[in-house]
Amino acid sequence: MGNFHIVSNNPMVAEKYPDLTEFEKDSKVKDIFAEGRNSIHLGANLINHPLAGSIKPNQSPYKSLVMSNEKGELDMFSLKLIEGALQVLKKFPPRGIEYDEQTLEDFQVIDLDLLDSAIDSLPYEYHE
Repeated sequence: MGNFHIVSNNPMVAEKYPDLTEFEKDSKVKDIFAEGRNSIHLGANLINHPLAGSIKPNQSPYKSLVMSNEKGELDMFSLKLIEGALQVLKKFPPRGIEYDEQTLEDFQVIDLDLLDSAIDSLPYEYHE
């Protein structure tokens, strides 16, 4: 296992990391960010950057956040990151585009790749 969990609306993430993922199938990116913010308020730390990658948050319908399992005091750095991501999302309203299945799958692969990179970069204590 690990000392972290994943909040995601990406089915590929849920399939690859079933024991670590809180899968929110019908959630939008803003819902994933809000869930991350709620966890931060409860003492979790945000481990990966919510805006990682070069895709604007209104372009991809998928987002995955890595959150610490260990709870502590409110981490202001994590809170600022997630609040900043929510503000960026507000600047870029949903595009209202209906993507075809291949494009949706491409966005899932990109999100999974970013997540894999974040997990591979985690310090040892998160993998215990």
